[in-house]
Amino acid sequence: MMSIIDKVKQLISIMNENDLSEIEIQEDVTKIRIKKSEVGYTHTISPVTVPSLLHPKLEQAHPSQALPKESENFVEIISPMVGTFYRASAPGADPCVNVGDFVNEETVVCIIEAMKIMNEVKAETVGEIIDVYVNDGEAVEFGQPLFRVKPSTKAT
Repeated sequence: MMSIIDKVKQLISIMNENDLSEIEIQEDVTKIRIKKSEVGYTHTISPVTVPSLLHPKLEQAHPSQALPKESENFVEIISPMVGTFYRASAPGADPCVNVGDFVNEETVVCIIEAMKIMNEVKAETVGEIIDVYVNDGEAVEFGQPLFRVKPSTKAT
């Protein structure tokens, strides 16, 4: 299985070979977007949100975070990688999102540090943050639920 870093390197190589300025791929629960700018490359690795009841294995892996039955209309934002979870983009900065905040698909909800690389995690859904499952600075696993979101059609 190819690591996220290897995938990013491979995508940058494809971009250079084909003179592309942006590329995006999605595999299972991970979406990678790389964009070339004047100063270099930027990338985001985003989870694909899934209704928690469609993924009972995720709930079994984290039983203390299992949602009550009335949560059928909630969506979880899950970790796209193993790393260290940070609620803010820098020490001392305000959290990216708080409970009660409305998010859209492009809203950065947290940062996950993996191999000294800071990866932005986007909401990939529209709705209100209902719960934050992870504490700042805590290690997270691939597929681990990070946030619970109440979906909405409201524009943010």
